[in-house]
Order: sequence, then C-alpha cells, then structure tokens
Amino acid sequence: MFKEHLQKLQDQHLLRQLRTIASATGPTVTLDGQTVILLSSNNYLGLATHPAVIEAAVEATRPYGAGSGASRLVCGSLTPHEELETALARFKGTEAALTFAAGYLANISAIPALIGKDGLILADRLCHASLIDGCR
Repeated sequence: MFKEHLQKLQDQHLLRQLRTIASATGPTVTLDGQTVILLSSNNYLGLATHPAVIEAAVEATRPYGAGSGASRLVCGSLTPHEELETALARFKGTEAALTFAAGYLANISAIPALIGKDGLILADRLCHASLIDGCR
C-alpha cells in the first residue's frame, strides 16, 4: 500500500526527495556535480557565507562549543543568546525579545502563545506548513 502511495506521488510529480548540496548555500550551489542557481534559499542577505559571520561563528565555538546540548529551558541560555536578545529589544524599543533557531520553531511557539486556546484563526490552506502547524 505504501509503495502504491509513493508511486502515485511520483506519477503526479509530488514526490519530494532530499538532494545533497556539495557547497555553501549562496546564490549558486553545487548540486549533482554542477553549479546551479538556488532560488529556494532563505539566505537572502548572504549572511550564511559572509566572512565576518563565519569568523564570529568560529570564534563563538571556542568558549561555547558547537551546540547547546539541549533546549534553553533544559540547560539554560548561553550568554550570546541573552546578548542578542537584549540588543534586539533595545534596537526595536521593546521590553524584551526572544529568538528562535528556525522559522518553524517561531511559528509553533508564537502563534499558540498569541491566540490562546479558544481563539479563532483564519488561515489559507496554502500557508507555509509551519504556519499551519502553529495554528493547530
């Protein structure tokens, strides 16, 4: 039954598969040995490959390591998290700021916090999947 479902998706050109990029994410990437234009990246400003950002990330791994070990609620926030959120709040003129590691995490966290249990959300079915998950 599962194989038939996969075949149906493939026949409809809806079967999604992971593709391996063999380069940094930028306007162009190396995919299947060829340089191609990447139109689906969220790296709009090119910060993922900016030399200053890369160097800052490398330097941050020296005192803090390559990962937090668990969520901030479990292990605590790292100093850079607090510094970033303080700077963002100051920049925006707000009491506080909270950052998330990904848009998906922001949507599944912020939407339920803002709407409440009995709230009404009207969302188009073509919204990004993370918005639908946040609404659910």
